[in-house]
Amino acid sequence: MSDGVLERVDAFVYTLGTWVYLLHSSGVAASDDEARALCDAIDDSSDATTGDVAGKALVTWVRSRVGDASGDAVAAFAQSLYGERVELGLGEGDRDARTGRLRVYQFSVSLPWLARIWVRTPSAEVRPLWLLVERVTDEVTALDPNPWDEVDEERHLPVSDFHVLWELDGCTAVAVRP
Repeated sequence: MSDGVLERVDAFVYTLGTWVYLLHSSGVAASDDEARALCDAIDDSSDATTGDVAGKALVTWVRSRVGDASGDAVAAFAQSLYGERVELGLGEGDRDARTGRLRVYQFSVSLPWLARIWVRTPSAEVRPLWLLVERVTDEVTALDPNPWDEVDEERHLPVSDFHVLWELDGCTAVAVRP
């Protein structure tokens, strides 16, 4: 596997691991005992070193459970952890309907959700990227997929730009209700 492929896989599983942890810390516990224990280990970390080890353990667990980075695989992974609380319809309808639905989700649920967009990399490769969406106002704020490293990767996209990139993927989204 080339370094570029490995980096994409790591970013993807870190994004999912961060999402699982953020849901856990917001009171939305996974139905899987091991997932909950791994999230609790992060919470119980007394310093950055043990926190990093606990975070990597969660990412390793996610890597072993999710099949690939497809929308179907991520939806199945989410449903295995959160069952009927998983919502897949945030991307339905036209732009105005989607934007309204995203804002209602944000203000009624206040939980991060996953969106897959298409991006151009610095090497001019065009590929899908999963975002951990925190907020939708006049811009979309996507959280850092790996808050445990020292690299700030938070993204801010104008809503219209986000919609174009999201539409290229068919508006793939995975969200969870409490």
